[in-house]
This record gives sequence, C-alpha cells and structure tokens, in this order.
Amino acid sequence: MNMKATLFLAATAAASVSAEFAFIPDVVDVATLYDYNTAPSGSKRCALVSIAMDESGSMKTEQEFMRQFAIPRMTQLLHSSEYQYDHVFFCMHGFGALGVPTVAPEYGFRTLGCTEGVPGTNALKDPQVADWVNESGGFQEDGYNAIVAGINALPGTIVGNTGSIDLNAECSVLNKNFILVTDEDRDVLNPFTGSNPADYVRNELSSKGYILNEVVDLNMDLPTTVTDETPIGLRVNYPLSAMTTPSGTKQSCITNPFDGSSMCRDVPAYDYDNEWFTTNLHNENNHGGDWTTYVQNGESPDTYYQDGYGGNTDTDYIPLIQDTRGAVWSIRPLRAALSETGQVLDQGQIEAFAEAFIDIKVNEIDCTTNCDCRAPPCRETELGGDPHITTWRNEHYEYHGQCDLVMLKDAEFADGLGIDVHVRTKIVRFWSYIKNVAIRIGNDILEVEGNGDLSDGEAHFWVNYEYQGELTEFAGFPVTEEHSVNYKRIFKIDLNSKYENEFIIVQIYKEFVRVRFSGGSKSFGKSVGLLGDYYSGKTLARDGQTVLNDFVELGHEWQVLPSEPKLFHEMERPQFPEICMEPEDPRGERRRRLEESSVSMEQAEQACSTLKDPMARKDCVYDILATQDLDMIGAF
Repeated sequence: MNMKATLFLAATAAASVSAEFAFIPDVVDVATLYDYNTAPSGSKRCALVSIAMDESGSMKTEQEFMRQFAIPRMTQLLHSSEYQYDHVFFCMHGFGALGVPTVAPEYGFRTLGCTEGVPGTNALKDPQVADWVNESGGFQEDGYNAIVAGINALPGTIVGNTGSIDLNAECSVLNKNFILVTDEDRDVLNPFTGSNPADYVRNELSSKGYILNEVVDLNMDLPTTVTDETPIGLRVNYPLSAMTTPSGTKQSCITNPFDGSSMCRDVPAYDYDNEWFTTNLHNENNHGGDWTTYVQNGESPDTYYQDGYGGNTDTDYIPLIQDTRGAVWSIRPLRAALSETGQVLDQGQIEAFAEAFIDIKVNEIDCTTNCDCRAPPCRETELGGDPHITTWRNEHYEYHGQCDLVMLKDAEFADGLGIDVHVRTKIVRFWSYIKNVAIRIGNDILEVEGNGDLSDGEAHFWVNYEYQGELTEFAGFPVTEEHSVNYKRIFKIDLNSKYENEFIIVQIYKEFVRVRFSGGSKSFGKSVGLLGDYYSGKTLARDGQTVLNDFVELGHEWQVLPSEPKLFHEMERPQFPEICMEPEDPRGERRRRLEESSVSMEQAEQACSTLKDPMARKDCVYDILATQDLDMIGAF
C-alpha cells in the first residue's frame, strides 16, 4: 500500500498517547512512532513543520501557496546562516477529501507522508508528500481531529537527504510547528468523548511542543484611522480566562470583500488587545513584500474580525491559538493575490503575506530568547570583543580599525526621540577591541567604558557627560545594573514601555565592552549602521544602496562624521577627516603571534565549548588566542 495514500486507522497500543486519539497509518507499526516522552539526544539542530490541509475542491489557492511560497521559503530560511538548522522536516496531512471515511477511526483524515527540505535549495527531498487533492469533497472537515491526528502520526524515523534519520538519535533539539489550513468551520466528526474538544487540542499542542498557526476564512478589517494597509493575520494575546466577563457590547461592522456590502453584528467588549499583521506597501521605505504590526482594539478584541463564509470559524479556531505564540491568518487577502492555478494577481500583497507568514513561522520555530517580541521578525544582534560584529541576520564579521564608529542610528526611533549608538575601538598589536560605547536616545546620552584594573570596584559610566550621574532611568526607560565581580557588569535599558519585551544591554568584561540589541521591526527596522539592514542583513554604505563586503571599507564608511552628534565625554584620535587607524599587517602578525601563544587551540576550544552558537564559539576561541586569556569566555 502506498504510504502517501494511506488512511489512518486507530491503534490501541501506543503508550505515549491515549488510545482513543492515537491515529496510526495502517502500514506503520506502533513501535516506529515518534516518542514524545524521550528527549532528543543527538547533535543536530532540527525543525519540524506539520501541515494539515483541507482537501476540498475550494482549496486550490491555499495548496499552491504552501507549495510555491511557504514550504520553499521556510526551507531556505531555516537552513540559512541566520537560523543554522541542520535538518528541516515536513509532514503533510489532508482532511475532508472525497472517499475518506468520516467515521472512526479516520474522521476524514489521511496522511501523505514526511520528508526533508534540501539545504541550499527550495526543494523537498520527496515533493510528492505535498500532492494534496482538491477536485471534490469538502462536505465535512474536522480541523480539531486533523491537528490531533497529525501530531500523533509523527514517525520516529523520516527518510531525508542522507537516508533514514532517527529524529531523537539525530537531533539535539526538535522545534515543532503545526499549520492548519481550511476555509470552513469545524464539522464535529471526532466527539473527543469525555473532554472539552478545544481544551484537548490545546493540550495536545502544548504538551508535545507545537505552536499552531491557522489559515482560515476570517474577514479582517482595521479602520483607516489606524492604517490603510490590508490586514492579513493576528495574534490573540489575551488569556482565555479574560473572556468570561465582558464589559458590554459594541457593534462591529466590516466590509464584505466579495460584494462591498457592510457586515455588522454586536460583539462582546473586553479590555484586551489583538496584535495585527498587515501589509506595509504604502510605506515610502517599504522593502518589497514588507509587512508590519499594529496593536488594536482596547475596547473590543474581535471588533475587526468576523467569520467569512466558513460559519463559526472564529469561535471554533480562535480559542486554539489564544494566548499562545501562534497566530491566525485570513484566507481572503491570500485569494485576492494568488489564483487557483498559482498565478500571482497582486505581487506586493502576495509577497507581504508570504514574508509575514514565513518570518513569524520561522521566528516561532526557532525562538529561544525574546520570544515575546510583539513586532516580528524579532532579532538579536551585538557588537563586542575583538570586535566581532553580528548583523541583524546573524552573519558575523570583524573590523580591526581604531576610531569612533556608528553602530546604529535611527532618527525615528521611539516616535521621533531618535537613537544613536557609537562605539570607540582601540588597537592592541594586531587586533582591536571596543573600549567605550555611547548611546543617545532623545536628549539623553549614556556612555559606558571598560576597565582592565581588577582592583577598581567602580563602574565607569557617564550620564549626559556627568561621571556616575544618576542612572535609574535613561530617556524615560528604566535602567538596571548587575555585577557580581568588579570586572564584569551588565547595564540593561528596558524598552518595554514603548516596545514590549525589548531591550538594550551593555556588558563589561574587564576592558572589553559588548553591546546587544533585542527587538523587533517596529523598534529597529529602520536603523542603519555597522549592524546592516534589518530585513536583508546586507552591510550597506551610507547611501542605503551600495553593499560593502570589504569590511575595512565598511568600517571607514561608518566612521563618525563631523555632522553626527559627539556622544563621548572626551575626544580621542582619530576624528574624521583623519581616517580610522589600521593595525600593521594584521594577518601576518596574527599568524606569528598565534604560533607563539602559550594557550593552545585545544584549550581555547574547550573553554568555549559551552557556547551554543557555533559562530559565538568561533569568536570566543579567537578572542582567547588573541588575548591569551582563558577567562575571556566570561565576555560571551
């Protein structure tokens, strides 16, 4: 029997899942299923995307979107240097197809199989797993059952690019995401006897480590007073418990996208917000396929979304993603931009939908820190050490000159307060390091300096040029300082009051300064400087167009100019037009010094082995060899 056409039969012997809801292919032995109770023990970074697709005759557009846009771009991005996954697996399922029994044990569900994305391409190892049907059917679709069945049908071994891959033996981490795609509300086929169905599905997702996204038939609209862009999706950030006591009702009216008529109803009003994803095509700085977010509905969270022709889609499917990191997406703008045959009807809108969907899905899959950023894509970047510079797309490079440099700037930051971040570097033999950083937000300036004197217990910082000025807040943002020893301190600027769950950190280790940004597209999306373009990661010149891959040239390009603010409390050479000083023969001198070093490569690698990011480990090893100080691991 062909695995890709196999219907699911009930199993009674799966120890890790309830027998009532254990859907197992009839050609797969129970023992071959993935064991969710066993932690992965391998060494590879792995991602898993499971897709349950409505296979009714009306779903051609959504199937084409998954095949042409979502799956290829997720494969490429997760394999990229930004995310660095070794394996990206996909498992495909269908529900609602004609001929699939709608009674137990199938409840209209079937599996098409699992495969792996091919690194360096947008292809699947076995593209046939995405051959959903769409010629007929669609009379009864139980999305709840499709989610639970898809979760519990995951095989323990998947045929990938290098042969059969045992997920738990190969992977050190298996980050999982589930996508449900349907244009109907839920038809109750699986009664989930003895359980609240929505609670059961939520528990299956959370207990087995999945984040759910739903592409469903919701009408979405935002008032022109908020934006003239097209809403494409949203996160429901308020908890389920908050929906028990509405404060009243409010009339909600939106425009029917098919005939332009007004659709109105009375909805309960609550004091909670939704987080909307929209196109960003009318922004003069849009990057092509750009998108943005809005937090809206302080009085009534669902004022601006209603069911389409899918019946009770909102009440069926919104609770599954409510107060999780998952999201719901509207089929309407997708169908307006892409035909059933895959022909692009609106290039800007389909690119915006695809980029938003992919950025958020990949961020959900990968995120281990700053997961609560409210303006994805959420990113972290830093500059520090020797000095190692990490772009917004997690690409690493070095610049060893000595001068004042523009790390980041954006005149529109925080509604026009603006931000400038300058670093001051110093050459030591054949390398350099960051000795000072100065940050301006609004009218306030904070400068922090490293200190190599281990006996000096003072923090070296200036607030508006005043040494050790009051530092409980900075430009209206709270500031905290942590230190356990004299030579290691952390200053944190908490941006939460303006950008929820975002921050800037300045870390001091001896004389070395490291600066880290953690934020989203609304806070840092327009920034320029050594960190590169926020969206592409390209290291751009000041003209915003020219890509500079010669990092010496890039460093000279972003030397602080006379027209830019003077942030440091005292001047040091060189200052433009005197150009940045460069170490003499850095490569030759570096090789000679490393050959004479007393700390071996093996010792450095051992000291840095606890760092998870392979590029951070590489930077750490070099810093230890350059400084001959095994304790430099403390700077990371």
